[in-house]
Amino acid sequence: MLRKLFATFVLWGSLGGVTPVMADAPVTPYIVGGPTQSLTPGSFEWSWDGAYIADFRAALQNPANYGPAGVVDRSIATINLSTVDAGSLAGVNMFVATWIPNAEFSVSQTQAVVDFFLGGGDLFLLQDDGNHDVIGRALGLLTFASSGSVSNGGAPLYDGPFGVASDVTQHYLVGRLDEAAVLSLGGTVAGRNVQGEVTSAFWAAGQFAPGAGALFINADIDMIANTGSQCGLAVCGARYDPLNNNGVFALNTFAFLQEQGGTPPIPEPGSLALLGLGLAAVVATARRRRA
Repeated sequence: MLRKLFATFVLWGSLGGVTPVMADAPVTPYIVGGPTQSLTPGSFEWSWDGAYIADFRAALQNPANYGPAGVVDRSIATINLSTVDAGSLAGVNMFVATWIPNAEFSVSQTQAVVDFFLGGGDLFLLQDDGNHDVIGRALGLLTFASSGSVSNGGAPLYDGPFGVASDVTQHYLVGRLDEAAVLSLGGTVAGRNVQGEVTSAFWAAGQFAPGAGALFINADIDMIANTGSQCGLAVCGARYDPLNNNGVFALNTFAFLQEQGGTPPIPEPGSLALLGLGLAAVVATARRRRA
């Protein structure tokens, strides 16, 4: 209802009323939410509020990366979801499924996320293997074991506003996607490993299904996570300060998704106040005409 009234106000303003607020202006942060470790304890530190994702979240909220003066001019805010249902998902633009064990995400939770996505919300799926692809599985996008070799690709994810990423690494459990399934569902292959296996894919809003949001699937959460030196390397996965190739890839992905997403920005409080004044004027004009 609010969106219809807002559209009426924009039209009224264009005909000589109050100067309208542009409906497509990024006036509010892009809100990204994911389940907490208490909700999916088997995610361990790869949960949305876990230590291995902390650097990624900090980079998303860094105004030098995303914000009015950042590389991308729209701010991103991240929130924790202690429940996953229609009510909690209504407060986010994007849902992030981290390393969620299939057995820990119920049928009702999965359906709530699928409904959110098909209704215009955006999805960021990180599914390493067939035991951690519950939402992708519901969409017909399963994950299989890969060789684990480095991945490369082109624009917009491997070549974007944060630079060019090459030889993006996978760690621990490593996955690949079924290319035939990706293409049959309208997706675009984003990256391949040395053996040509698909390790990431994306859909702009409306490509998976009419009215659906944007979708990104990465076949290994450790392409964007940072587990320090626990895998025997100086950095295992992504580094965000300074950026390494995995970090560039991760930030380019969000630059694409927040721009191509399906959920329109909601007017900020100041805009809502102006909207109220405009709607009052519309009502007054209608009453004068009836009189």
